[in-house]
Order: sequence, then C-alpha cells, then structure tokens
Amino acid sequence: MVFQSTKLKSPQRRSGWRWRAAACVLLLGTLSQGVHAQEAACPFPDQKPMLVVQMYFGRTVPHRHPVTPVEWNEFLKRTVTPLFPDGFTVYDAYGQWLSPQSHAVSRDPTKVLVIATSDTPELRAKVAEVSETYRRLFHQESVGVTSLTECGAF
Repeated sequence: MVFQSTKLKSPQRRSGWRWRAAACVLLLGTLSQGVHAQEAACPFPDQKPMLVVQMYFGRTVPHRHPVTPVEWNEFLKRTVTPLFPDGFTVYDAYGQWLSPQSHAVSRDPTKVLVIATSDTPELRAKVAEVSETYRRLFHQESVGVTSLTECGAF
C-alpha cells in the first residue's frame, strides 16, 4: 500500500513540476514581449523611451537683485553644459510657489531647463548636482524637478 501511495504521488509531483516549468516559460515569453511592445509603442521610427526631466529655477534671490542673464549664462556654461554636453532646452516662465518653511507665496520669474535622455543612475546624480549647485549659488530653498517617460529621437 505504501508503495502504491508513493507511486501515485510521483506522477502528481512530476505533473506539478511540468506545469510550473511551462508557466515560467510562458511568463518569461510574456515579459520579453512586453519589453518589445513597450519599445514598439513609440509612434515614430527610431524613437525610444527616454526620461524627460524639467527643472524649475526661480530667479528671485533673497536680499538682492534677481539672477541676471549674465549669472544665468555663467551657471549654464560652468554647471549645466559640462554635465549635459549632448544638449538641453531652456525657456523663460513665470512661477508661483508656496514655501513649506515660511508658508509665504513667492512669485518668481523662472527658468525652465528640459533634458531628454536615457534614464541612468548617472543622469539622476547629474540632475541632483545641478539642483544643489543652483540652490547654493543663489540661496534658493529648492529647485523644482519633474520627470516623465516619453518617446524621443535626436
């Protein structure tokens, strides 16, 4: 009897193992198709998923004049360009921000920096470096940073 019981369990175990193996193969195939489907989801030829980072730099500086065009251009030249030599976009904007420390509303002329590139740990460190450098140089509480994944080709 014990022998028969063992014989009965053995095919069930093998069957369960086969089922699990088949499920793993199916899952791996689905995952790899998902990766290709994501790449194929970009609507134009040669596009690929990219991280688009927007950084918001308030130009009002406490206890002095706003960041001047000369100061901004020096910041771009010395900090941003060496970190992002492949390119970026800058445009003027007007922003409003509520300080979490003082609860005061600040209305600022603003510069927006847009960077579109591959998402890597190096990119993230460079964005943090740009933010920290600007905050230190121009006595800012923060630099706004937003990001999203988009399709792009350059």
